[in-house]
Amino acid sequence: MQVNYLKGMFVVLGAGLLFGLSVRPVQADGDIVANYVITSADDFLVDVYHNGEVVPDDSRHMLSERFGATSERIDLQVHRGDWIVFHVVSDRMRWGGVRYFAAAGLFEKNEFGFVSHPDSCDWSACDDTSRVAKFIAKKNFMSDKPAQKITELWLDGQGLMKQFAGDGWNGEPLWGCSRDTWLKFIVP
Repeated sequence: MQVNYLKGMFVVLGAGLLFGLSVRPVQADGDIVANYVITSADDFLVDVYHNGEVVPDDSRHMLSERFGATSERIDLQVHRGDWIVFHVVSDRMRWGGVRYFAAAGLFEKNEFGFVSHPDSCDWSACDDTSRVAKFIAKKNFMSDKPAQKITELWLDGQGLMKQFAGDGWNGEPLWGCSRDTWLKFIVP
């Protein structure tokens, strides 16, 4: 299915629902959906995996750190059919147990290829450490285990996403079921 240039609307891309305010049209090859990824996490993002391989540290750049909570820019070109796994951790003893994780794939600031959203079937979660290696390595493994809305939300996260991804950010944070979770986005 073709994506047309739309503003302020939900856009359907393949079989998944893409949430975004401004979406760049699919190029002739229809392949690239983001040139980099912005994340915000409370407490922190441990590792990022792209198509089963760890993203090197030199591709990750800290944008902000607030009492341990972080925002990053990950230099990673994302294509249709790729999958990205984020390992995030939250300390239940800090700040009343709040947590936060959000991501946005961008062409440039305010030009979204994808955003995190717990209602999207393209996001899943793994909380079982015995299954993590397969969750990272296999694109569709556990894709039927949806990511969850966060009940103990860190309130600064949305502002940081708008600061670094753009004012058009309209995604939502998501998480798994435990404090140590892996979140997968499968690009439709």
